[in-house]
Amino acid sequence: MAMEDIVGIIFEDIEEVKPILSDSEGNDLEGNDLEGNDLSEAILEYGISEGKFLCVDYGGEEGSEIINYIMDYEFSHGIELATQEELEELDEMEYDDLTDKIKGVNKILEKAGYGLFCFPTGSDFYALFIAKLEDKEKLLEEKIVDDEELPLEERYIQYYV
Repeated sequence: MAMEDIVGIIFEDIEEVKPILSDSEGNDLEGNDLEGNDLSEAILEYGISEGKFLCVDYGGEEGSEIINYIMDYEFSHGIELATQEELEELDEMEYDDLTDKIKGVNKILEKAGYGLFCFPTGSDFYALFIAKLEDKEKLLEEKIVDDEELPLEERYIQYYV
């Protein structure tokens, strides 16, 4: 699967993808100016700037960042991913490692056919995004970051269960 397909899944709207994949003249950047890590960095920066990615420090959340992100996603898409009771339980959840919280979130979101995925950053934070589980295999198969210093699994989008 091409990186354009991954971007289309993450951002859902092809019009949103155009600033990432083309320059102001509409030239394709994947084969020209942006390729490999430059493209993944552009996706990350765009996702953060547009609020499509939630950045959470490896040390954990400040407040209810993940819960608020889920609620914003629900509002913007007109869907319910979790009940108020489930969100309150997640908000009170104690965890030693942030991936444990992400696993808890995914147990709840999977009931609605969605999941919380981690986009590779090569940094000290998680870039989280919500996507439909029907696209899970497509999202997990493409290497996003080509950095030999990163462990292999950290070069791909992650889904914790």
